[in-house]
Amino acid sequence: MGGSKKGTEEWWQQYLTQGHQLEGIARVLFPRLPGGERCKVCSVPFGGFGRIFRLFGWAPSSKNPRLCGFCSDRLPAGGANVQVAVLVADVRGYTSMSERLSGQEVAAKMNRFFESCTSTLMEHDALIDKYLGDAVQALFLPGIAGADYVRSAVRAALALSKEFQEAGLPVGVGVHCGEAFVGNVGIAGIIDLTAMGDVVNTVHRLQGMAEAGEVIVTDAVYESFGADSLGEFESGWSRLDLELKGKTDKVIGWVTPDRSQG
Repeated sequence: MGGSKKGTEEWWQQYLTQGHQLEGIARVLFPRLPGGERCKVCSVPFGGFGRIFRLFGWAPSSKNPRLCGFCSDRLPAGGANVQVAVLVADVRGYTSMSERLSGQEVAAKMNRFFESCTSTLMEHDALIDKYLGDAVQALFLPGIAGADYVRSAVRAALALSKEFQEAGLPVGVGVHCGEAFVGNVGIAGIIDLTAMGDVVNTVHRLQGMAEAGEVIVTDAVYESFGADSLGEFESGWSRLDLELKGKTDKVIGWVTPDRSQG
């Protein structure tokens, strides 16, 4: 990665914002291969045809089974403050659903939720950060999703919302963008590539305000498209002044479908 020493902040800056030659090749090939669970950095499948790649170091890491050994070994501890878009999708009414349905039925619905999220997010070049019980957190980074990473996050959010509305699963989605610390963090040999900072805290509060079938984005996302505003997404959005827990000032959000039309 240029002349940067591996693991330095400069190395991480380049990796997260410009990508890596191997990542570019991998993200073209690996998402198109069947095989179930995947490395959340390079997307190599761990099952099916992907088992062949285990011979070359792409087996699940013993440190973090959500990463392949190649990516886990290659990515050192550390990280950098970079621009990122963060998406959180959450199932609404999970507690009441658990009371109303059998364990098997709940598991089937959640499996469908996670499978659909994984597939759709991968299609939009997301890095799936965490599965959180009844929610998914994904990162959109310039080095993986390209310069239009914020737009990719919005496209993914709208695609998820539409998909789950058609499936009859109540899901709310939030998207926020800004600077966050992104890197490989952990203790005692257990590492995780993740994002930390106010951007992450805000998007979790934000998605909590989204009703089933809604996508809420912050003003930072809305304004990131410049004069084009939300471009092809502009129709049907309405402004919200939100009071989010832990935030001193109100947060401006934009929601679709337009609540004023409801």
